[in-house]
Amino acid sequence: MTIILYDFPAKRNEHTAWNPNVWKARYSLVYKSLPYRTVLVEFPDLEHTMRELGAAPTETKPDGSPKYTLPVIHDTATNAVVSDSVAIAQYLDETYPSPPLFPNGTHAFHASFNDLFPARIEPMLQFLLPSIASVLNPRSEEYFRHTRKEMFGMELTELYPAKGSEKRNREWRKFEEGFGMLDKAMRKTDILMMGGNAPCFADFTVAGWLRSFRTVFGEDSEEWNDVSRWHEGRWHKFMKALEKYESDVVQPIFARL
Repeated sequence: MTIILYDFPAKRNEHTAWNPNVWKARYSLVYKSLPYRTVLVEFPDLEHTMRELGAAPTETKPDGSPKYTLPVIHDTATNAVVSDSVAIAQYLDETYPSPPLFPNGTHAFHASFNDLFPARIEPMLQFLLPSIASVLNPRSEEYFRHTRKEMFGMELTELYPAKGSEKRNREWRKFEEGFGMLDKAMRKTDILMMGGNAPCFADFTVAGWLRSFRTVFGEDSEEWNDVSRWHEGRWHKFMKALEKYESDVVQPIFARL
């Protein structure tokens, strides 16, 4: 039995995993000790590849047509094809229950978390999205810049707050405050991970975004070092605790078109 995880490639090394949503699925697979391999798909090839696979679209474009996103998994043991990180986690818990991503009694918590967390990371996106373009291969970079210009009504270079500007300082503080709210909630119960002694899917959701940020900016970057120091070093300690679930030892391959 092998699960195929579809991911986007990057131009750094042969495979630099950068997508936060795919990271949620990868953490989930490794946590459950499920064998998997990675298949890489460039952005312009995604719709064709997912249609051929039989994956469900996860969003709708402004013109009403279906939009395909990653992660997607294909479980060769059951022939199931599942789109979206939350749906993948739910499928994995139903099909391979131990250890659980949604432990008993946490479903209401996870529903609330999934509703509230996007607002906490919104200030992060203006820093992360423009920087993602720089790690993509040329075909994907062109596609990513074009589609995000349509989405935001401006070039990605305009979205990114200029270094040294008051706007950057203000938006960076909002970014820190968003994670500060999460830190405050976790301190109330004196826990490093929201799952307590073992991680849960909410932990992998936060880790996915932080892992993406660290990959895109670089582990030695000023930006990541700053995030690592926030809230008495919580996010550095948090990521160290989940490091064992970051393994991606199988050589990725590109999807055949």
